[in-house]
Amino acid sequence: MSMTLLSLFTVQVFLPLLFVSWLWGSSQPSRANWIAQALAAGGVVAFTLTVGALYWTSVYIGALQFVLFLGALAHSFRRLPKNWGPFRFGGSWKEKVFTGTQVLVGLLFVPLCVYALSGCAATEEPLPLRFPLEDGVYHVSHGGSNALINYHNVDQRQRYALDITKLNAFGTRATGVYPGQLSRYAIYGDTLYSPCRGTVREAVSGLPEYPPPKRGHGHPAGNRVVIECRGTHVHLAHMMPVSVAVDSGSVVAAGIPIGRVGNSGNTSEPHLHIHATREGIGVPVTFGGRFLVRNNLVWMR
Repeated sequence: MSMTLLSLFTVQVFLPLLFVSWLWGSSQPSRANWIAQALAAGGVVAFTLTVGALYWTSVYIGALQFVLFLGALAHSFRRLPKNWGPFRFGGSWKEKVFTGTQVLVGLLFVPLCVYALSGCAATEEPLPLRFPLEDGVYHVSHGGSNALINYHNVDQRQRYALDITKLNAFGTRATGVYPGQLSRYAIYGDTLYSPCRGTVREAVSGLPEYPPPKRGHGHPAGNRVVIECRGTHVHLAHMMPVSVAVDSGSVVAAGIPIGRVGNSGNTSEPHLHIHATREGIGVPVTFGGRFLVRNNLVWMR
């Protein structure tokens, strides 16, 4: 876990700030060189904002990186030579390594960002739902229509599934990096509301939950509610034990309380998992007309 956290903070905090600082202090020999460096810095920052796990390192840090990038872009642009000139790798080996690194980073991160953005739209008609949480600022940790921004996408049943957390005052999903106490996660215990009018097809409430990083195996969804809505099954998973407030077979209206967010099932930490299926195949959903994707925020205050 320590190596994973180190990699996370390196990619999401250190690397973007490094490339932004290089862009700020650069003095390029030509505008072609400046474009290559701007694409490298922009690609790294954009990757952090679209693919990075901002709910771990704080959405405020992500926003700061974006502002600093814009400032570095404007500052470096004012220092450019008037003519374009040819692209140059530099004279010394240090200049060649530096320029080559910028080019390679741009070639890696810019296409990744383009691919991530291609997953920000539904590829078929979505099911409109009511957002099932009401008190706070919620963050989409996984969501979208490709695997780069939504790991569920590889599973045909969950290809449009969403994992949703809640942000605290520091812009992170928990107090601490990866606490073992469930109460330190901002979303833990939040009331869940029915996202649509329909019939409850499944209601499970008696499974235990575990402190991170322990997982409940055997029942991946844990305590859950499945509501049939307009021929589609809407699944809400990982709820608190004995918190489910509806029974199988009952008809529920949109917006009524159905349970509370917990950490039951095969889950790494408290969050809401929600997805919809039609004939066993995952279908996209929207909330208030929004197709939510990774790192989107939903303000419910």
